[in-house]
Amino acid sequence: MTDLPDALCPRGRLSRLSLSGVGLALLTTAAFTPVQCTAQQRAQAALQPTSGIAARWDFSSAPQGFALEQISRSHDPIVGISRPTMSPVGSALQMDGYTTAIRHTSLEPLARANDVSISCWLQLEAYPWNEVPILDQDNPDRGVFFGVDAEGHLIASLTAKTELRKLRTVAALPLRQWTLVTMTVSRDRQIALYIGGQSIGGYTVAQEAVAPAVSTSEPGSNQASDILIGHVRKPLLPGPPSMIHPQLPVEYSLQGSLGDLTVYDHALTAENVRVLVAAGDSLLLKKTLWPTFPRWQTAAGEFGAFYTTLKFDPVWDQTRRIAPDSDVVVRFPNASIQLVFWQGTNYVPAWVTENNRWYSDEFIEVYGHPRCPDGEDCEPMSDKQVRYSHVRILETTPARAVIHWRYAISEVERYGIADAPTPTAWGDWADEYWTVYPDGVAIRRQVLWSTAPERDKTEFQESIVLIPAGETPEDSIHFDALRFANLQGDAHTYSWHPKTDRGLSLPKGPEHFTEPADAVIQWVNLKSTWRPFQVAWGAPVKFAAYNGEPSISTFEWWNHWPVAQIPSSGRPALAADRPGHTSLSHIYWPISEQDDQHIGRILMTGLTTLEATQLAPLAASWRTPAQADVTDSASIRYDAAQRAYVLSGAMPETLTITVHGSKQSPVVDPTFVLPGWQGKASVSVKSGSSDQPIEVKLGYVEELEQAKLIAFLSIASDHDVTITIHSHK
Repeated sequence: MTDLPDALCPRGRLSRLSLSGVGLALLTTAAFTPVQCTAQQRAQAALQPTSGIAARWDFSSAPQGFALEQISRSHDPIVGISRPTMSPVGSALQMDGYTTAIRHTSLEPLARANDVSISCWLQLEAYPWNEVPILDQDNPDRGVFFGVDAEGHLIASLTAKTELRKLRTVAALPLRQWTLVTMTVSRDRQIALYIGGQSIGGYTVAQEAVAPAVSTSEPGSNQASDILIGHVRKPLLPGPPSMIHPQLPVEYSLQGSLGDLTVYDHALTAENVRVLVAAGDSLLLKKTLWPTFPRWQTAAGEFGAFYTTLKFDPVWDQTRRIAPDSDVVVRFPNASIQLVFWQGTNYVPAWVTENNRWYSDEFIEVYGHPRCPDGEDCEPMSDKQVRYSHVRILETTPARAVIHWRYAISEVERYGIADAPTPTAWGDWADEYWTVYPDGVAIRRQVLWSTAPERDKTEFQESIVLIPAGETPEDSIHFDALRFANLQGDAHTYSWHPKTDRGLSLPKGPEHFTEPADAVIQWVNLKSTWRPFQVAWGAPVKFAAYNGEPSISTFEWWNHWPVAQIPSSGRPALAADRPGHTSLSHIYWPISEQDDQHIGRILMTGLTTLEATQLAPLAASWRTPAQADVTDSASIRYDAAQRAYVLSGAMPETLTITVHGSKQSPVVDPTFVLPGWQGKASVSVKSGSSDQPIEVKLGYVEELEQAKLIAFLSIASDHDVTITIHSHK
């Protein structure tokens, strides 16, 4: 049997295929194994539209920075960030969603705008921020647009001098799955759209008058009558435009991959389209996995903080201009939980549960005129390129870790800093010190550097759950999402009503949190074994509901953060296609320190397997700590900002500390900090409450002029606890 030429024979199957957590591994055309055509394949090939091709782009030269248009032999530069990949029929190009673009000279069949077709293999990783072209030929007389809208509908439009015809599919395109998409225009200028081999019903936008074409700044060119592939011609407001803040148009590209992009000088038949679909290799038609939020490992490990590089998605990682080991992770010994400072969240700290649910207590934020330059939100969430945000490890020992996170409170468009009326003014900056202990509890000391008259009204906390791509808030959060408790053992649970309608509408969550009286504990009901909690310091403490913004979920849900690079501080999620976040509440509590340059607050936060009411002893041990006595010449005080008893004075070779625990002031996992300690130490502990074994973790921190001993004890007691520390020089 004589083989058909490769261009006519349906492709062979892939000889190898690799799938990973971030999708398809990079493949080359060598992965395709030539096969002899069967009789059935020869019959299918006879129906393939191999003639009448006006243009076809080959992406095998993408590593060299261009796409080869096979008919004209034009080397079309690939602008922006991209990666070569494979489609079901050969080479393909993965676009980054922001910068990637290809340009080609205009084609006569498209300028004719009838009896023409466009088809390509498309794998969307996320729906675009607004409409984006697969292929767009802009012409003042006759233009053709073939693309995707913000909700994943395939769209096509024909523009003439005085009218616009537009068709939009009812069905949305699948995500993370290769699909052949096709647009055909008949001789009488009727549009048909295909998703896979099926002609998809749609609705037609009413014919509209069209304003004269205006030349705009475009990626790689100022011409307005050429072909643009995969990138918007001018910045657009993300959809839905009425709900975006600030009202900033953004530039972006298709986020996904294109393969075998072809323009035909005739209208393809339905049979032609089905044959094109059949030519795709079935192994590559399977859905790829969503990228997950990165964590160091899935298992528990030795306690401590360390620098690392967390990988998320190859194309997104490729865009970063940050040195290796720029992320910080704190891991814990008894569970696979972590505290993560990752550049994908702009270093906003996140607690990570055993099953990779992410929770954050937000950051310091100001908003509105005149404090924020654009009148919207000034916050580290807006620092998309982490120009101001930086994280470093100050201390890590078996007893505790101390992480310092510093950031400017900036707006999203020009990186202007809050409360900075002139370019040389300092404006508002923040230092956060996270003192983290092996029991999964941290004290967050927030310092706002500001001289603004209203600095005490600045927001310090928001309860945020981060939602991974491919999931909804309902996948991470139980409907009875929040529970509040006081130190007397009273608690109350607040629930959100499950959403039943489709589209954007106001969630039906609680309006106020009024019970129980004197609540100081918040417990967040994630779908995990370990759950986030917070304990506020001081009095009075107020918990406020987050509500009032339309959402497609039971909970408010946005996707302008994390990971996203568009200049936006408010964009509601329209699908489960991108990483996003939801907010549940705010906590307001007293200032713990201040002078004419700064104010500060402290908050206990962490992960727990206990119920809300069971956290009362831990909360009381910090809010109303037990009194402690020390022998010899040393003195002792409790520092709530460290959750530690701090000693001062001369340190003898043997030191005895007695902590007077009680029901009102229990002793729960206390820590002792001994500056000026010399040599190694051994510790013995006696407690009148039980004979339970008491684990002691010791840490030694070398400072410029002296060493510091840190002792962490795993104990819970409402009786006296005596600790004896011996020095071994």
